Amino acid sequence: MRIIPVLDLMDGQVVQAIRGERERYRPVQSCLVSTAEPLAVTRALQEETGCGEFYVADLDAIRGQGDQLTILRQLATQVGAAFWVDAAITDAASALRTLEAGASKVIVGSESLPSIKALRAIRAVSPAQRLLLSLDIAKGRVLSQSPTLANQPPLDALAWLVQEGWSEIILLTLDRVGTENGPDWPLLKVARRRFPSISLIAGGGVRNPGDLQELAALGVNGTLVATALHRGRITAHDLRLLR
Repeated sequence: MRIIPVLDLMDGQVVQAIRGERERYRPVQSCLVSTAEPLAVTRALQEETGCGEFYVADLDAIRGQGDQLTILRQLATQVGAAFWVDAAITDAASALRTLEAGASKVIVGSESLPSIKALRAIRAVSPAQRLLLSLDIAKGRVLSQSPTLANQPPLDALAWLVQEGWSEIILLTLDRVGTENGPDWPLLKVARRRFPSISLIAGGGVRNPGDLQELAALGVNGTLVATALHRGRITAHDLRLLR
């Protein structure tokens, strides 16, 4: 199972995400590094985890308050890693712009997606291997601007996306992010059973090595991790034992 450290970028810093409540986000405080400067945090996470992939959320873009693509370019040129980037992709142009800034994969987040027409347009211009769909979930429903996906039960939306041909999907339960309350086990278990052929990435709530072991046993292909790394709940030693 792949461990993907998370970089939540806001106002030029890495911030601590809490339940998707972005007004509460503050510069990250980490046992791994004494700064919230993105390059330093990225290098510290890479040194601790040995991971070659990062999930990046451009929260300024998602909030409609600019973007962090300059920082992405810096990371892409100075860190030997792949960056999966959610930069509020709403159309083909924003997807291509994010790829050109250094993203290895563009994450199409359901929260920002305006319509299914836009989703299909994005797929038409972007290589399939460089696209990833994030199903953003809060209070048990899908967050989206698209009428087709908005407020849908996640499993119904997931079934529709699989029919559309999406084969790699993040299930991001936003109200578990930063809480250390554990992953959304009921959703992940049913999703894995109903859709065994897709690459399934879990996001939100990972607390400790036990959660990682259970996710791996469940057959989840990867998981996003941030808070547990910064608080030392998951360490380099723990990750070596998982490999």
